This record gives sequence, C-alpha cells and structure tokens, in this order.
Amino acid sequence: KEIARLNLAGELDAKATRKLTTKLGAVAVIDGKVSKTGGKRFLHLEVHRRGQADAGFTVEFKTTTSKGFRRGVHDEIDKKLEGAGDDPAGDDDARPVADDDRKRKPAPGDDERPARTASDDGETRRKPAPADDDAPKPRKSAPADDDEPRRARKADAAKPARRVADANDGDETAVRKRKRARSDDSAEPALIAARVGAGGSVAQRQLSWSARSGFTQVPPRVLTTAGAGRIDGELYPLALSDPHAGLAGLGLAASYDKTFGLAIKVPNQTVSAPINQSHYAVGVRYRLGIGESSSLAFGLDYARRQYVGDRSGLGSATLDMPDVNYTAASPGAWLRVPVSSTIAVFGGADGLLIFNTGAIQTNMSYGAASVYGLEGTAGVDIGLTKQIGLRIALEYSQIMFSFTAKSPTLANNRDGDPTSLDVSGATDRSIGGTAMLCLMY
Repeated sequence: KEIARLNLAGELDAKATRKLTTKLGAVAVIDGKVSKTGGKRFLHLEVHRRGQADAGFTVEFKTTTSKGFRRGVHDEIDKKLEGAGDDPAGDDDARPVADDDRKRKPAPGDDERPARTASDDGETRRKPAPADDDAPKPRKSAPADDDEPRRARKADAAKPARRVADANDGDETAVRKRKRARSDDSAEPALIAARVGAGGSVAQRQLSWSARSGFTQVPPRVLTTAGAGRIDGELYPLALSDPHAGLAGLGLAASYDKTFGLAIKVPNQTVSAPINQSHYAVGVRYRLGIGESSSLAFGLDYARRQYVGDRSGLGSATLDMPDVNYTAASPGAWLRVPVSSTIAVFGGADGLLIFNTGAIQTNMSYGAASVYGLEGTAGVDIGLTKQIGLRIALEYSQIMFSFTAKSPTLANNRDGDPTSLDVSGATDRSIGGTAMLCLMY
C-alpha cells in the first residue's frame, strides 16, 4: 500500500528504499518470491537497507515446515540485518563504534573476523582466517540490551537449509524481474489451481418400492452392479496468475461417469436388456482457504443421471422396470484437509433439486410425484509426485419419490382398483467407489 501511495516502481532501488523505509519508520525492507525450476522450489529474499547495498540470498527447499529451513532463513536474514538498528538514518560513516557502555568494544583480532561462505554441500560455514591460532580471542561480552546486534546462529545441523546462491549469483531472473512482496502460497497441495483425473468406478444401483398398506403385488426390485469409466477435474483460472487475488477462489468443476457392458435379465425369460447408465455434472465453485493448507469450497452444479433400458431386442418379453433420466440443480459444499505432506482427506455433500425424472412419472408408468435427492462423497488424495496423485473415494446417491397422482396410472394400478395408488413411493439408491490418477498444478 505504501509503495502505491508513494508511486514507487516495483523494483526497489536505493532512492525508493530510502523513501519507503522512512515512510514505514523501518530500517530495512525485505521482499522476495518463490520460484520453481526443474521440479525444485527456491525461495529468494532481498534485504533493502537505507544507505546500504541490497543483500539477498536464495535457498532451495522441499517443505516450509522444516526446522532447518526456517532456522536457515532466519539466520541468513539475521546476518543481513546485523547492526541495522544502530543507525536509523542508514549512514554508515556516522554510525558510532560504541554507544555508552551498551555496545561491545571491538576486541583485538575483530578486524580479521572470518567471512561466511557457502560450502559444496550447501551448509553455511566460517572460513578460518590465516594465522588465526595465535591471534588473541575476543572477549565474550555480557548479555546486552536489545540495541546490541544479534549474532546469527548456526543452522540446524540435522536439517540444514541448503544455500544455493547469493544475490549476485545464478537466479538472474529472480533478481532482475523480482515482483514486489508476493509469495506463492498456492504451491501448497490443498490450494492447487488445476486438477484433472481419469480412472474407473464401480457402483451398485437399487430401485425399491413402498406399497400402500395391505397391497402385496409390489413391483420387482431393480438391482445391478457394474464398472464404469470416470473423468473429472477442477480449474481455478485466476489462481494461476495471482493466488491472492479476490476472485482467485472462483473456479469450475466437471465430472463424467459412463457404465460399459451393463445389462439386466428379464425375470422368467432368457433374454436381457442392455442398460444405458451414466451421469455427469458441471458447475461453478468458490473456494476458501482455511489455515495454512485446508480449504472449503461451495458450488452449484447442473447434473444429469440416467438409467434407461434398451427393449428393442426383447421381442414379446416385457421388462417391468421404469426408465429414469434425472435433471437437477445441485448445490453443495466440500472440505479438504491435508494430514501430511503427501496425504489429504476430503468429503462433501450436495442436494439434488430435481426438475425432471424421465419416463417414471408418465401416465404409462407411476405418475406424478414429489422428488428430492442427496449425494455424498468421502475419500483420500495420495501424492505420488508433486504433480501426480491418486484419488480414492466412496460415493453415495439417493433419490426419493412420493407419488401424488389423484388417480392411479397404468403401472400404479396393479390390483384394478381405480380409487387408490398401489405404490406410494420409491427409493433410487446408488453406492460405489472410484479410483483415479490425477494431474495437478
């Protein structure tokens, strides 16, 4: 905000740094970015101090939760800022060597203090100065006030953050084209910008009936189990350019599932009827980040689900089964929570506001009805690599019918009594699971 108010460029030069730090009442400004090269992630930070040359460093990391990474970044910044609080004006020539008795006076040999360098294995060490063995050792000073510059601690030897390059080495793109104060939190697995998956599913579908009291000629239950192919995905296009934009959580989602080779045998006959079973959904999402890595998404889908028999090859045989072809609006919510760096659990539920059910509500079938439904899913995402993962989920769908026709229809008048409905309701239930290989960005 202050950069915008001061009308400064995104690149902070010495003049811009002086204006910004004065406005903020600070002695230094730190900015940086996260970049990816060849599957590796790098953090580049630049320290701008008034009256000082810019000092930066780059580290390679796998996870930001590592103590070695955090301590390594802390120590490097601590070193770059050493003595920054001594001179609020940023003038090196005017900086005093001692201020009363609170500053440590330089001990003999301090001017030969060894410089820090990056070793081949990436761990920061001190290079010993020549003839350092005979040089007098600096006295240890007593704990000083907060004004005394702190010494940088050694990096955690167990989990060191590997030093890759200094501000003047390597990563010229990060140095020359650095954007102001922008981190890349969208790299976290829970806040992916795009995902597409393909795999298989298996589900059991059951259509059962509720008859009026005392009626025993209930229609036969429909029960089939089959495998299917599945593709689905989600895309948050604005998160690709700026994950922190106000509309970065706005996205699209779609899925399609098609059963192959499904047929149902006609009772007491030798023939079977092929079944066309499929469902798809497409809709919008708005995703909210929760904490550092979890997310909650809300959405509205347009959904279709059908189960239709092909009776062309049955001859004189009759398949006593109503076809369904549902059309619905489906509002829902979905939660995703990582439990480790490679595993996340997710779950969601949505309602089905059904507009049409197909042939089951015609006068030749069971007639008018009030219909409602719900769906739920729960599963786990397993990261195989940074861009490839395995998604395993359980799925449940249930659609309820309550027939409301004032007079019985052809299929709903099995006892010949035109004054009452024989079947009062139906339940169309599907239970299954899916496994998909997913690509993520």
